[in-house]
Amino acid sequence: MDESVQPLQCLIADIPQAVLVDIVQRIAEETENVKVVDRITDIAELPAIMDSQPIDVLIIGMEKFVIPQICSDMLNKFSNLLIVGLVDDGRKAAVYINDVTSHEVNKIIGILGRR
Repeated sequence: MDESVQPLQCLIADIPQAVLVDIVQRIAEETENVKVVDRITDIAELPAIMDSQPIDVLIIGMEKFVIPQICSDMLNKFSNLLIVGLVDDGRKAAVYINDVTSHEVNKIIGILGRR
């Protein structure tokens, strides 16, 4: 990893399955340029943590692709925040980006479009 590039600060929140949390943390930590700064089980802690330290990526547990209101609030408050929602057992995901640009949409399609 290039030492001049600051790692993305990642927070894992509200994933009820402990095994899935461990897997997500391991995958995130194996990703170049990502640092897991915390894991929380109570989503009510989210505002205090987000206010106390910079978070670039929030990985959350979701039910049926419904983003929790508190996450919508954080997305509106922190315009550069990337939220990755893992649905149910983690085999489905939703990505939330505020003020997405056409370039970002192209990058998403390029990365995930052909699987």
